[in-house]
Amino acid sequence: MNAITKTVTLSGGSATGYEDAIRTILSRAAESISEITRFEVLSMSGGVDGAGLPNSFDVTLLVTFVVREPLAHN
Repeated sequence: MNAITKTVTLSGGSATGYEDAIRTILSRAAESISEITRFEVLSMSGGVDGAGLPNSFDVTLLVTFVVREPLAHN
């Protein structure tokens, strides 16, 4: 049987950059979701400080994982 996957939308951010935001979202998701196989960036945005420099990096991802096979109960 082929694997069934599920995709969820997750958002997060970082003060240091978009790559860090993506890594943070995925590592946090991996604490409760097993077999994450893919991600897709849906949106990226950020904040700017008074000097015109970026100070926050926000990302929304689609995260796909494999749905576990049901356990057999004997």
